[in-house]
Amino acid sequence: MICSNRKIYRNVKAAELTAWLLYVLFWSVFFYLVLDMSYHPKNKLTYAYINLIDSAIKIIFTIPLWWLFIVKLANVPLRIKLLLHIPALAVFCYVWVHVYGYTITKLCLTVFDVTTSMWDVYITALFYCGEFAVFHGYNYWLRTKKQHIREQELMELSHRSEIRALKAQIEPHFLFNTLNSISASVPPSLEEARVLIAKLADTFRYALKVSERSAVPLEEEIGFVRTWLSLEKHRFGERLKLVYDIDPETLSTSVPPMILQPLLENALHHGISPLVNGGTVTVSCQLEEDHVRISISDTGIGYDGLLTDLFHKGVGLSNTSKRLELLFGEPLNISRNTTGLRFTFRIPISQSDKEQALFYTMPKLSGTRSDRVSSEQ
Repeated sequence: MICSNRKIYRNVKAAELTAWLLYVLFWSVFFYLVLDMSYHPKNKLTYAYINLIDSAIKIIFTIPLWWLFIVKLANVPLRIKLLLHIPALAVFCYVWVHVYGYTITKLCLTVFDVTTSMWDVYITALFYCGEFAVFHGYNYWLRTKKQHIREQELMELSHRSEIRALKAQIEPHFLFNTLNSISASVPPSLEEARVLIAKLADTFRYALKVSERSAVPLEEEIGFVRTWLSLEKHRFGERLKLVYDIDPETLSTSVPPMILQPLLENALHHGISPLVNGGTVTVSCQLEEDHVRISISDTGIGYDGLLTDLFHKGVGLSNTSKRLELLFGEPLNISRNTTGLRFTFRIPISQSDKEQALFYTMPKLSGTRSDRVSSEQ
């Protein structure tokens, strides 16, 4: 079982490679038996060698075509692949006939009979169609299975989120009422503390509201981020500088709620906090064809180890990465700045998001990129 699951190349397992080689061997044995019954060759060992050469040539010529159709063109629609198979089949048969005929003649095993080459082309074409029908069918089954697993994981993730939401809803008004009571008891001379308490209540209120939603407009998420970061700004003081580079055309895009907060928290507490002089955290949302590219970068202390290890060092990063992979099939990428780290991911834009974006961009058609950048010292 362990051996069968061992990967040979990319995601190709030993069992899958063995199954394909058995398929090729079946055709070799079948062709040998047909020759034996039809032509009654005197030297059966010679014809066995000829069939092995035939199989080896087909294996060699199949590999680059498999890489092209199954790996390189993995995301191309099947109808396009089927059209591309027509010239590929012609090339495969033409090259095979000439290489096969030349090889068996050169090795003096037999003289290739050109008059029967159409029969050889027919058998080769049938072999080609059969194996790529199996390849595409098996690949479709793998994709369906993977999609089913993703749906199951999403359902489990949704179930856990519902449980957390129910827990969060246990007497939520008690929390808000307590915060309001504290705010009311703060004397007028401490107006700044009253504002901070109000902002804290807003962050709790937003977290509770979005716990029941699967997606929110990016504008709402950015609004929450600004409020939450203003609280952190008060704690860090001059040690923290905030930069927002938000393209207005991205504000209507639907994003998972609370998707930015874990990345910003990591930037603040692991990147900026250890530095005496602090640093800068930048929130960037840019339009990129049919996606919105979102990045959170900091000028903190960075990380000297393998960047992929960061996914195993905290719950926030691993959960965010898993949410993006399950919802959109998009990875959470981590890269190094000159100092600090950058977290980047993409969110696909739906048609409704594009239509809604018109209401955000129409008043700002004459704007420049600098209009989108704001800095909070």
